[in-house]
This record gives sequence, structure tokens and C-alpha cells, in this order.
Amino acid sequence: MLDQFDLEQMQADLETIRNDNPVSIVLRRGKVTLAAQTVRITRGRPGRASSGTNTSEARADALIVGAVDLDIARGDRFNANGVLFEVTFVRPDLRAGVIAEATLSS
Repeated sequence: MLDQFDLEQMQADLETIRNDNPVSIVLRRGKVTLAAQTVRITRGRPGRASSGTNTSEARADALIVGAVDLDIARGDRFNANGVLFEVTFVRPDLRAGVIAEATLSS
């Protein structure tokens, strides 16, 4: 069982990871735009590509790491480094910090 010290140490560890390469993102939730929040975006699973007649698409997955108060939900969208991301999953254990998964398209 985790005690308060364990949780505080895990929060500090995730903050160190986030602050190693912080990115400010502005989430769009439906027609609402949320205030900018600081996260760490890191690569998830390997990407995949598909193409059709006169079309092509590339997709990859990313992990979004934020503080315990990160306001992010499935379906949120944001742009970072010229790429559109859509949040596909928010991990349910939020005690140490928020970790979400997103798909990016180009």
C-alpha cells in the first residue's frame, strides 16, 4: 500500500520528467478552449502509415504527462510542434500525476 511519502515521491519524479522537456498546450474540448497547461509529450507506440488513391495518412501515438491537476479528457485536441493530437485515453490512477495517451496525425 502506498503511503503519503510514496505518493509525494512519485509526484516529484513525474514533475522532474515533465520539466525535463516541458511543452505548453492549449486543449480544445468541443467548442471550449481551455487555458494553457504545461505537459511533457513523449513517444508512445510506433507509428503506422496508410495510403489510398491520391491520399496518405501517418499516425503515431504519444504519452502526455502532467501534474495531478492537469485538465485533460478523452476527445480533447491540441496542436504541438505543428502536429494535431487527439486524446484517446486518460489513465485512471491520478494520484501521482496525469498520464494520457494521444494519437497524432500528419
